[in-house]
Amino acid sequence: MSARRAALLRLAALTASLAVLLVLFNLGGVLDAQRIRSWVDEVGIAAPAAYIVVSGILGAALVPGAVLAATAGLLFGAATGALLSLAAAVVTAVLARGASARAGGDALDVVSGERMRAITSFARRHGFSAVVIQRLLPAVPDGPFSHAFGLAGVRTRDVALGTLVASGPRGFSYALLGANADDLTGPHALFAIGLNIATGALGLILAWLVVRRERARAGTAV
Repeated sequence: MSARRAALLRLAALTASLAVLLVLFNLGGVLDAQRIRSWVDEVGIAAPAAYIVVSGILGAALVPGAVLAATAGLLFGAATGALLSLAAAVVTAVLARGASARAGGDALDVVSGERMRAITSFARRHGFSAVVIQRLLPAVPDGPFSHAFGLAGVRTRDVALGTLVASGPRGFSYALLGANADDLTGPHALFAIGLNIATGALGLILAWLVVRRERARAGTAV
């Protein structure tokens, strides 16, 4: 078997596995905030630590981050829930990055064309910035991209720090929504929605600036 074919098979197997998880947890309705809450509630005073572990593992398995952060808000309130969901997001990012890096190895490099090589090269050179921008972008799920960062060879440190810096505002907004789930038209819930929108707008602006800079750089190089 050629190296390229072996790499394609490894990527196909990883992609299929992640796609199954994505459909199962995002469309299948297998888990919801109340079920996760019941698991964490059972451990009593160790609930905060249990939440970080359970949420970190579930996030790496592509359970939606919004559900996990809202669960933290339901369990611990907005402020504490936001801090715990941020810690869990870092755990998720590191686990997902490590799993896909090990499963994929150098397969992405073997099969990539020129454009994909340019993208992965940028992600490796500017790993922290790439993670921060992705975490801020609206409607872009973190879990699949954490796996993608692993395939691209982005350093664990960059993935962890980028997540720590950029996931806080969105995590707080979801935790605040979870803590105020009984009044989604109240001031706290509306603030959370506004924060989510503002975070997404910032992500779009930063992404536009980076694309503009990279295009200018490419034009200068030519």
